Order: sequence, then structure tokens, then C-alpha cells
Amino acid sequence: MSSPIASFVDKLKEQSFTIIILVGVMYYQNSVFTKQMEEYKEVVRQKETQITKVIDDERTRLLEREKYLIQQRDKFIEDMQKNTK
Repeated sequence: MSSPIASFVDKLKEQSFTIIILVGVMYYQNSVFTKQMEEYKEVVRQKETQITKVIDDERTRLLEREKYLIQQRDKFIEDMQKNTK
């Protein structure tokens, strides 16, 4: 028969190995999760930049269009005034 102390040491070694394995797995999962989160954050930053650029481009286009239409309106009014005199 094995002594209680030897049995205790064997169980402790077995559990320590299991704990080390679990800690290793948790560390690996954490590093993978952290890497994925950084990749997702980068994708979100890129998408936000892209959306901001599209919004700014559209705003600029609309302002230019508004300016053009105002010029056309003013020209039309001037022509109408010239023709009525």
C-alpha cells in the first residue's frame, strides 16, 4: 500500500499539471481574443474613416450643387429682368 503522504503528493502533482494545462489554455485563448479584438477595432476605425469621407464628399457635392443652382436662379432672374425692360 502506498502511504497517505505519497498518495497526497501524487494527487498534488496530478492536479498541478492539470492547473498548468488550464492556465496555458486560458493564456492562449486570451491572446487569441486580444488579437481578434485589435483586428476588429482596426476594421471599425477603417469603416468610420470611410463613412466620414463619404459623408464629407457628399456634403461637398451638395454644397457645390446648391451654389450652382443659386447661380442659375440668379442668372434666370437677371435675364427675366432684362427681357421685361
